[in-house]
Formats: sequence, structure tokens, C-alpha cells
Amino acid sequence: MTPQGQPMGPVPEKSWFQKYWMWLVGGGCAAAMLCCGLFSLLGFGAALLGEAAEQGGLPGVKALGAEAARVDCGVPGPGGVDCELKRTGGTGSFKACWDLEIACANGSTMVGSACGSVPAGQPGGTVNMPTDAFSHQDGCDTPANGVVKHLTVERQ
Repeated sequence: MTPQGQPMGPVPEKSWFQKYWMWLVGGGCAAAMLCCGLFSLLGFGAALLGEAAEQGGLPGVKALGAEAARVDCGVPGPGGVDCELKRTGGTGSFKACWDLEIACANGSTMVGSACGSVPAGQPGGTVNMPTDAFSHQDGCDTPANGVVKHLTVERQ
């Protein structure tokens, strides 16, 4: 009973919006922050790739128009170094040239240059860089690792 002597009626049930408004507002804010964060990351990644393209591209990967190539070189041996020339874009014939810098255990560096051609429609090929193609062989005690640099791709 109420103080006036009248019974109290049933309490009206809250609407869906009255119950869940905090979750709705919080979820909207979280979605907006995720969207802004995603676009920020995409913009940052595009800026990094643009900077890499201005500085000569990513090491070992080069594209010119529709033709693109990648060069992966193996371990140096007595017969030289075998490098895999792989097509990464396009279907036409192209010629790729690159430098291979091999760091030695004693700190010296050997540098060699090579070129290889890939016919239209072929996925790639192997190019052997002979031992005598490298400079500073006398100063190198043991080859440690190599890096492909200055890769250029020309359509043929």
C-alpha cells in the first residue's frame, strides 16, 4: 500500500533503447575508432611502399610496366652462384640485370653482375654467375650471405 492508501500499479518495463543505450553508443564509438585506425594503418603502409618505390624499390624485386621480376640467389660455390629469375607480373618477354653483393666472414664484400632473359609466357629461369664474375675474391675468406641490388627489368 502507498501512503495514500492506494495500491501501486505495475512498474512499466523499459524500452530496448532505454536498456541498451550505453552498449549502442559504446559500440558506435569503438567501430569509429577501428575504422579510423584501419585507414591510418593503410595510409602508413602506402606511404612506406611509395617511399620504397622512390628509392629504387624493394630489394630483389623490380617492376616496369606490366613486366615484373624477382631474383633469388643461392649459396656461392666453386662453380659460382645460381640465381633464380622469377616472373612476378606480366606475360611478355623481358631481360633482367642485377648486382649480387656477397658479404664475407672477414668483413670484405665481393660484387658481381649478371643478366638473364625470360621468354614470353615462361615463369622464369636460372642464371649462373661464374666465380670469375665477382670482384675482390682474394680478400674474401668465406662467403657469408648475399644481397641482390640494382635490379632492372627491360621489356624485349
